[in-house]
Amino acid sequence: MINLLQNIPLFSELNNSEIESIHKLITFHDVAKKTIVLQEGEDGCSLFIIISGSVKISYYAPDGREVVLSLLEEGAYFGEMSLLDKQPRSATVVTLDDSRLAQIRRADFERLLLKQPKVALKLLAETVSRLRRTSKVLERISTLDVPHRLYHYLKDFGDRFGKEKTNGIVTVQLPTHQMIADQLSTSRETISRAASALKKEGIIIKSDNPGESKLDMESLETLLQAIG
Repeated sequence: MINLLQNIPLFSELNNSEIESIHKLITFHDVAKKTIVLQEGEDGCSLFIIISGSVKISYYAPDGREVVLSLLEEGAYFGEMSLLDKQPRSATVVTLDDSRLAQIRRADFERLLLKQPKVALKLLAETVSRLRRTSKVLERISTLDVPHRLYHYLKDFGDRFGKEKTNGIVTVQLPTHQMIADQLSTSRETISRAASALKKEGIIIKSDNPGESKLDMESLETLLQAIG
């Protein structure tokens, strides 16, 4: 488990003894798919790190519509905002797969930040990065049509989660059309039409492996440059 923690970006700059001290603070949980881990509005008393699996972070609009804010995979963490500002949870977190999560409680986490400034700086940098991504998504939703929102989404997704990059092509496990629609504030049918057009253009390419797709990142970049 020590080796797993060393591969978590939040702890990647720590030495073995520092990692071991963090390991003593952690409680591990095996969580089934489609389980609510955190509920919007509840008190926040823990930070969670994804050891394996994935989660979605969302909130519900006044009309009952789910708005997906982010998808997080192995190595990411969530729940930090309530630990930092001591306010109720701002969103709901649900597992998308059977997942293994590491939990650090508030008191232990606060002591960790005081003892390990490198962790505090990493946390701050990632929090700012997430805020920037959210700001960009909101800007695109308010100014761009759905196909152009999708171009940006796929480029960002490929940059963050793409594997085996060859000649500008990356392999990804794309979310469902409904999941993408929930993030881009549109309907599943609209995303399906826009994705079909990209498949015809060879920008989204079917993979031989079930559940995987390939993205032509260079073509996506060309489309985005054309937007200006």
